[in-house]
Amino acid sequence: MATKLANLLNGRGMTQRDLQRAIQAKFGVHIGDDRISKIYTGRLTNYHLKTAVMISQTLEVRIDDIVEN
Repeated sequence: MATKLANLLNGRGMTQRDLQRAIQAKFGVHIGDDRISKIYTGRLTNYHLKTAVMISQTLEVRIDDIVEN
């Protein structure tokens, strides 16, 4: 089953790498490939609020739109 983040990125035609680059461009922060991949696949569900905020602000969505319940 795809995660909210996976569905959102796929719907926008974005890759995990695109998200990583967009976060780096917007915030000047590098989030590792492995972290993005784990969030994308749902293997990592307990991550920092700061990470969730950066992802949601980069994609211009609410945190609820990316965080699994």
